[in-house]
Amino acid sequence: MTANNKEQGSARTDAQRIERLKQKYDAAAIDNGMRLRPDDFLDEVEWRDMIDQHYTRSWLEFTYGGLFTRKGLDDRTRLLVSIAQFLALGELEEFERQIPSALAAGASPREVLEIILQSTVYIGYIKAGRGARICVNVMKRLGRLDEITKTQLPLEGRTPQRSLAEERRKWPAAKSPEETAWRERILEKYGWKGVSTRIRTQNHQSNDAINTYDRVDPHYLGLWFDFIYGELYPRGIIDDRTRLLMMVGICLALNEPVQLENHIRGAMLLGATAREVLEVIVHSTAYAGMPTTVQTVRVLDRIAREENRASELKAPSP
Repeated sequence: MTANNKEQGSARTDAQRIERLKQKYDAAAIDNGMRLRPDDFLDEVEWRDMIDQHYTRSWLEFTYGGLFTRKGLDDRTRLLVSIAQFLALGELEEFERQIPSALAAGASPREVLEIILQSTVYIGYIKAGRGARICVNVMKRLGRLDEITKTQLPLEGRTPQRSLAEERRKWPAAKSPEETAWRERILEKYGWKGVSTRIRTQNHQSNDAINTYDRVDPHYLGLWFDFIYGELYPRGIIDDRTRLLMMVGICLALNEPVQLENHIRGAMLLGATAREVLEVIVHSTAYAGMPTTVQTVRVLDRIAREENRASELKAPSP
């Protein structure tokens, strides 16, 4: 039998498997699953079908027939966020499965890797490195590794393209003369490349942690500013909106409530709607469970009302 005949036979077999599942379960959910996860969805459903058909029906209707059909967040963003969440949770099998799905939804190999590298801030470089290795292996298997190796940033990153004068114009207005003086003092002490990014992207957060480190360990604070705000956040491979939604997803998966609220506010300041944040939260029920997501929805509702953006939570038209 030739390779072409084998492929045709495999395609016929897959078509028969799909038809059997569509006859038994919700056909639209099966179609959606095949759209999102063409490589492994059939195996996943058949395994569940073998052990508990009632649970399989309920699971399909909740996920591929329900959550993953919602219009509040595009598939590319949702899948990039879920990649970061599965990595944070240590669910590496599911993490690997999500990578081809994100590519199919329009993410580039470099964007997938960037989500993993940015997660270093939240989960450490050991877990992030493990995820990067898995990502590289997936790209090798798909014949797309060159889309990573040939799209690297220069050794100096984006630094040569940045300008303090230009970035100052993007800073939120200081709330008081004292805050203006604080900014200038911290900038003078630790350099503008990290401090400027922090002011631009996270000015809504308290400065208490910075002030504490400035007092007890300024050397570490300098390293922190340089690595996170001077190097990682300004890389520009993914936009601020996607990066902040990723942060929301990771903090939710890790059940870290303080930074979760901070990053919900940050996402809404840097391009995300309250509805898009809500979609990250409700989609996370499939991965992180409902207790944390229920509490997070209440936090989002409070923030949206405080920021006079509650109208954004209105459900989109079907």
